[in-house]
Amino acid sequence: MTYRIHIPPPPLSFFVEHLFYYEGYQAMHKMEKFLPDGSMDLLIDLTETPKKLFHNETGETYTTYKKSWISGMKTEYILIDASVSSMIGVHFKPGGAYPFFNMPASELNDRTVETDLLWNTEILSIRDAVLNTPVIEDKFSIVEKYLLQKGKNRLDPNVLVNYAIEQLQRSPQIWTIGQLTHKVGITQKHLITLFKKYAGLSPKMFARISKFQKVIREVEQEQSIEWAPIAYECGYYDQAHFIKEFQAFSGINPSAYLSQKGRYRNYIPIQ
Repeated sequence: MTYRIHIPPPPLSFFVEHLFYYEGYQAMHKMEKFLPDGSMDLLIDLTETPKKLFHNETGETYTTYKKSWISGMKTEYILIDASVSSMIGVHFKPGGAYPFFNMPASELNDRTVETDLLWNTEILSIRDAVLNTPVIEDKFSIVEKYLLQKGKNRLDPNVLVNYAIEQLQRSPQIWTIGQLTHKVGITQKHLITLFKKYAGLSPKMFARISKFQKVIREVEQEQSIEWAPIAYECGYYDQAHFIKEFQAFSGINPSAYLSQKGRYRNYIPIQ
């Protein structure tokens, strides 16, 4: 299997966490569970087989997507087909996808939409160009140029929103929404409006997901896991609250996550 990560230069780096490419992936499991992280992804499937987004873990019902789609901000986990063997994609930073779409980011919350419905058939031409380019670095360049074209004249970060997002990501346990609005000098109503426009999620939901993600990062860094200190450090007021929130975003309890999690953050293979 070939797997590559690419960090774009400015100005895209203000909005895009990374681009990724893989080929030759052969999963030994049926489904893959992905957990909410407050961000959005552009996915370009480089195979011809429609891919499934399952409605539950039985796998009996699903929606199919072909060639390219947008995965919006998630407030709960999703279950996808594990059969995608070749793909190129863009993982946007929280709040980073807004310049590339002519709509508030909140319209894509908990939605997966085939990209040609948003960008017309031009994305399929980009897909063809990627397929016909043998060099991986050149594949990344094709996608980068397309993003620059889509975001032209809008690639100026919103400093206020970015500051609020960074604070909630870095230290979600110390900020209330009231404290944050006081710090940035706007009303809560204004902050909610800006968050829904740029980040999609409300500040409260983004803060909840940021706490959950802080737990996930702590788990990846610790050799020996003690849940009570982690819950306290991440801002949960008691163990019951922590477990309830963890299950809301992952569908399983924290102990089960340790035994089931995959090699990548926010990823759980489902047999």
